[in-house]
Amino acid sequence: MSSPNNHQLVVGGRAHRIVATALRCEQPATRAATAILLTRCGRQVFTEHPVEYRTRESMLDAVTAAGVYLHRFRPAAGWRLVADEFAVDGARFDLVHRNGEGAVLVDELKLGVGRGGETAVREQIDRYLDAGHRMWGSSFIGVRLCAVHEPLQSRLYLPDRRRSVLLTDTDLSEGLAVR
Repeated sequence: MSSPNNHQLVVGGRAHRIVATALRCEQPATRAATAILLTRCGRQVFTEHPVEYRTRESMLDAVTAAGVYLHRFRPAAGWRLVADEFAVDGARFDLVHRNGEGAVLVDELKLGVGRGGETAVREQIDRYLDAGHRMWGSSFIGVRLCAVHEPLQSRLYLPDRRRSVLLTDTDLSEGLAVR
């Protein structure tokens, strides 16, 4: 159930479900067709996972966040979504992608990083890095923190945990950095 206290969590959870639903569909060629797809996927997700607090606003916020993700963070061709809401070793990954060479990338969708910045999410990211490394070993690239309301604050966390890098500074294949 949604309430004023967990509104952002509810919206974020619905947003990555909308993204996963949309990525499993044939990808539209135009922005208008993408908007229609996102709206359809949003209605489906909110029917399956209804909210009671500010239903219309929650759906609009979640669809908008999903649209930003698809526009700015969708992995390049060659990557495919293999799981969403994937639970392993005390972690629940929002989106898991794999490329043709078997490399695995986890996306954690956040509306923003807020005042706490990287410090506020570091414990969660560290858990995800540990779980991903245990699950996929050397095939695990890392975790992208996709801040849809603050895309330029989005970061890539590598399994060795020494430090994170801004997505805009990564040299991964086209489409993995913020566009």
